[in-house]
Amino acid sequence: MEDPENKISVLCLGPKGSGKTTLLKKLQDADGIDYTYSPVPTIGTNIYDVSYTNKNGKKQVLSIREVGGEMASLWSNYFDGIEKVIFVVDTSNLCQISAAAVMLYTLLAEPKLKNATFILVLSKMDAAYRQMRNEALLMLQFARLSTELQNAPILLEASPLTSEGLDTLRSYLAETKRATKVAN
Repeated sequence: MEDPENKISVLCLGPKGSGKTTLLKKLQDADGIDYTYSPVPTIGTNIYDVSYTNKNGKKQVLSIREVGGEMASLWSNYFDGIEKVIFVVDTSNLCQISAAAVMLYTLLAEPKLKNATFILVLSKMDAAYRQMRNEALLMLQFARLSTELQNAPILLEASPLTSEGLDTLRSYLAETKRATKVAN
C-alpha cells in the first residue's frame, strides 16, 4: 500500500485546447492515442496515474488531476494540498497565450498555491516554430516572472507527438523538493 505521506498532489491546468489531456496520456504511456481526431475539451476532471522510478530505483505511481480549461472558474476547488501545478500553454496558438498569461498569474498569486512548484509547459512545440516560442515567452512575461517571483515557474518545452520533454517532466514530477530553475 502506498504511503499517503509520500503521495504528491499534482494538478494539470491550462486553457482549453492547450493539450493537457494528450500530454498526460502520453506521460502515462497510454496506448492507442489518436492524434488525428479533433480534440474535445475536457468537461470536468480526469485522473491520470503516471509511473516513474524514484531516486532509490523503486517504481512509484503519481496521480495527476487534470481539470478542464472550460472549468477555470472552478479550479480553486482543487487547490487544497497541491504540491505541484503543471500549467500547459499551446505555443502554436498565439491568440490563446495572453489569456493563458492571465490564468497563470492568477494561479501564481493564489495563497493556497504559494508553496507549490509550478511547471510551465510550452506544449505543441512540434507545431510551432522557434519564433513562436519566443513570442510566447514574451507574452507570458517569463523573464520578469523568473526574476521577480520567489516561486517562479520551471520552464519546459514538450511535445506529446514527438515525446520531447516528457522524460524531463516526469523527473520534475518525481522530485520531492523544489527543483532549481532551468537556465535559459
